Amino acid sequence: MPQPTLQTPLPPQAVQTVKAALHAIPMNTTVGVTITDVGVGWATGECPDTPAFHNHLGTIHAGAQFLLAEAASGAAFGGAFAAQLGGAVPLIERLDTHYVGRAHGGLTARAEARAEDLSAAVEAYATEGRARLVINVIVRDGENKEVMRAVAHWYLRSLATMRGN
Repeated sequence: MPQPTLQTPLPPQAVQTVKAALHAIPMNTTVGVTITDVGVGWATGECPDTPAFHNHLGTIHAGAQFLLAEAASGAAFGGAFAAQLGGAVPLIERLDTHYVGRAHGGLTARAEARAEDLSAAVEAYATEGRARLVINVIVRDGENKEVMRAVAHWYLRSLATMRGN
C-alpha cells in the first residue's frame, strides 16, 4: 500500500465530505468558520471578522481563533483518514494554543500533520484499528500576521474495536 504524503491529493468527493462534516457543526456555523480546502493530512479554513465575536480590546476573540484552529485541524485529520471515517470515530483529545498577537480582520488558518507522523498513524490504524495524529495549526489575521499557534492531538478508533471492548 502506498504511504500518503502531504502532497497526496484527496478525491473531490472526499474533500466535500470532510468540509460538509465540519460545516455541519452548529458552533462553526454560528461563528462563521468554514473549511476552504482539504488534502491528505492538511487543511485550510477561515473565519470572518464579525463584531459580535470581538473581545474587550475590539479584536477577534480568542474563542473564535480557537474554534477556527480546532476546525482546521479536524479537517486535516479527516483528510488523513477520509477512507476510514465511515467506520470510525474521530475525537480531539487536546488542543494546545499559544496566542502570539492581536487579531485584526478576518482569520485564515492552515493545519498540517508532519508527513512521517501521518505515515505512522495510517499504519497504526491499519494494524490496530486506532491511531493518534498531531496536527500543527497557524492562524493569521486579515493583515497576514500570525496571531495564534496551536497543536491539536486527534484520536481515531474503529467502530469494530469499540464493539470488542
